[in-house]
Amino acid sequence: MSLSVTIAARNEEANIARCLDAVKWADEIVVVDDMSTDRTAEICRQHGVMLLQNDSRGGFHANKNLAIERASGDWILTLDADEVVSPELADEIRRAVQSGGFPAYCVNRMNFFLGRWIRGCGWYPDRIIRLFRKGATRWPLQIIADDTPRPPAQGGVGFLEQPLLHYSYVSFDQYLEKFGRYTTLLCRQYESKGRRLRPRAFPYYFVIRPALIFMRKYFWLMGFRDGFRGLFISLSAASAEFVAYAKLWELQYGAAGNPDEACGRTSAGKDAR
Repeated sequence: MSLSVTIAARNEEANIARCLDAVKWADEIVVVDDMSTDRTAEICRQHGVMLLQNDSRGGFHANKNLAIERASGDWILTLDADEVVSPELADEIRRAVQSGGFPAYCVNRMNFFLGRWIRGCGWYPDRIIRLFRKGATRWPLQIIADDTPRPPAQGGVGFLEQPLLHYSYVSFDQYLEKFGRYTTLLCRQYESKGRRLRPRAFPYYFVIRPALIFMRKYFWLMGFRDGFRGLFISLSAASAEFVAYAKLWELQYGAAGNPDEACGRTSAGKDAR
């Protein structure tokens, strides 16, 4: 059974070499570069991978699926450029591919935040599908904030215990940059589900929901164990919910306060965003 590693990347010169070095044992590596303006493509060529370039126009999962389509392996290990396969996980992946017990496997991702591995806030264990037989699943193309392929329709999902190392955020600037994109994506997800903001429900969406998210992250999921980092993650998760609904309010009501005109005006151009 052959294994292809697939990666979609954009402006990842700081991470891509580390990611590629950790999977050079694979039968094939396919990278789809989203028209990077840094040295991402150059570094990929230096590593001898199959390199494709495609402008996703914001539909990043389309490039992940393109990499899967171009891969020739029986199995797919789909990664982000800031993820690193640990040696222990590499051994476990090879065993899973040879045994073929399940059509897909979740990995146990560890998330690195500002110099430390996070253990609380629901960030660990972070079980996500990353390994599967080709054709068993794909990345979702619909508007969705969750960053993982869907479970296959049949055969179930296995679990790999060794860590996938995710170097997600190394600075507040990087976090806040992604925060803006994430809240926009979350807003569009709510819009696509037909969620409407009524004035009488504002306290629920802008106060109660963010407060519940903070309490769940910080207390129930024990974010307090991670000190200031856990506090920041819990507060930012609550803030993301608040900002996503604020953006949804802007879409539905706009500056003029007319929800019908605002939604009609933005819906026509939402694909361009």
